[in-house]
Amino acid sequence: MASMAISTPLAVRASSARLPSRRRSGAKSFVGLRGLQFVTPGISSRLDERICSHSSLRQNTIVAAENENPPLMPAIMTPAGALDLATVLLGNRIIFIGQYINSQVAQRVISQLVTLAAVDEEGDILIYLNCPGGSLYSILAIYDCMSWIKPKVGTVCFGVVASQAAIILAGGEKGMRYAMPNARVMIHQPQGGSEGNVEEVRRQVGETIYARDKVDKMFAAFTGQTLDMVQQWTERDRFMSSSEAMDFGLVDALLETRY
Repeated sequence: MASMAISTPLAVRASSARLPSRRRSGAKSFVGLRGLQFVTPGISSRLDERICSHSSLRQNTIVAAENENPPLMPAIMTPAGALDLATVLLGNRIIFIGQYINSQVAQRVISQLVTLAAVDEEGDILIYLNCPGGSLYSILAIYDCMSWIKPKVGTVCFGVVASQAAIILAGGEKGMRYAMPNARVMIHQPQGGSEGNVEEVRRQVGETIYARDKVDKMFAAFTGQTLDMVQQWTERDRFMSSSEAMDFGLVDALLETRY
């Protein structure tokens, strides 16, 4: 496999992949999505005067209460003033998923995807993943939104992407699916349980069988592997290095670091 040399700390090892592009040429600049301001009752007059003298701080920061409670979201200083991290990430069209995916996480990610698509239909979006898995229904909801919006959605694997979260990783735009060199990927068949009377158990088992068939067919489409091969790999927990994940077809390229 041919290597591509890059004069930065990061390099890409892939045959036909390209580095993630935050924005295409000619795309509109993105300035919106400013931070929200939360002012807690009882704030001291001294702090209030200081904030009044800095209009940018009033617009871009989350103000702590007088009792020194920390802000709701960490903030960093920029030439435009203080911005919370979520605003900075969205401004660069980056979405981060770093927890178990449930309906609340899916709602947040889908809202961010739709918002970024509405702001700029031409700009690419990157989803950074360090995720142990989650609800299959919530994961499929995120994937459907990724496929539905007009911008191309790339994925980057940090740490570990396990269980059905690998659907999001492999479901990114072809040529824009990346993994860090020390990342791990794990795939397996959907997990399920059932209880209740016989008819309820039968229906729940049927839903689990449907879910496995659905997931295996999706992995086969994403990776180019045969359905039989995918079923063999998902029969039990299958842990892969980032190189093995690329060889299997879950990612397109590796972002190389020193070690």
